[in-house]
Amino acid sequence: MTLQRKIFGLVLLLLLALALTLPFTVSNYMLRVCNMTMITYMCVVSLFVIFGMAGQISFAQAGFWGVGAYISAILTVKLHVSALVALLASGLGTAAFAAILGLALFRLHGHYFGFATIGVVMILNGLFQNWKPVTGGADGIANIPPFAIGSLEFASETSLFYLIAVAVIIISIATYVIYRSSLGRAFMAIRDNEIAAKCMGVNCYQTKVIAFAISGLYCGIAGSLFAFVSSYISATSFTFMQSSLYLVMLMLGGYHSLPGPIVGTALLMMLPEWFRFLQEYILLIYGLGVMLLMVVMPDGLIGGGKQALESYRNKRKGVANVAQK
Repeated sequence: MTLQRKIFGLVLLLLLALALTLPFTVSNYMLRVCNMTMITYMCVVSLFVIFGMAGQISFAQAGFWGVGAYISAILTVKLHVSALVALLASGLGTAAFAAILGLALFRLHGHYFGFATIGVVMILNGLFQNWKPVTGGADGIANIPPFAIGSLEFASETSLFYLIAVAVIIISIATYVIYRSSLGRAFMAIRDNEIAAKCMGVNCYQTKVIAFAISGLYCGIAGSLFAFVSSYISATSFTFMQSSLYLVMLMLGGYHSLPGPIVGTALLMMLPEWFRFLQEYILLIYGLGVMLLMVVMPDGLIGGGKQALESYRNKRKGVANVAQK
């Protein structure tokens, strides 16, 4: 078993233990923070799929998150569709939307694709803000009913915590399966060298569209859950700034490692709570921290930790070899 698989398994076990005990040890406010942290993690892991694995930088994640949220809000508030159907429609609808966009945008290569996704999130935010008959415009959509499956209603923070935790675990396991599959290896072949990947028979265009669709699926599910948690959505949540924050979280944790999105999301979501007395300077702390990290650990905390551990092991082996001689 590789070191990364051990770390990922340990992190999942810790999350499971946390899920079983946390609701009984913290306040409702901290449960809400944890719920939002898990929703944010789903968007960050979607960026891990398209950027960390496939090597295509995307700023469209907050836009996809908004698409998922608005699909669920419109279906439940205006069309009175069940919450479970709305959740599935949000995930699949956002995945289809991302795939259609990908068919056009992946005609572009490298940083041109990244610039195009900035346009996507800005256009989507403009639609959310101004398409009043559908999205409610600047007023947004209010009175979104709580998530329910039949007579089982997830209205409290505790019940929502378990609902979102199940979604997080399913998405994490799905990402791990993709990472270890031939599809994941095709993603990483494109990331490392697209020309070489083509020579090995990888359909790069189709594979990148699939990665974009998977990232859209994750964001759509996250957006749907966000709508049910907050019971109100507006365009102010789904901005380019939010997409940039997802990228910072991924880079902080480590964009080449499976546990990276978990570590980066948890740290940046919890920092404002830990340093509440420095709330006015939190953006300064973010900026300085990211700059320092990129200098000291360009592969993020997980990547830097792995390098430090490997260096320590090599030193021990060297000392042992010298002692034997």
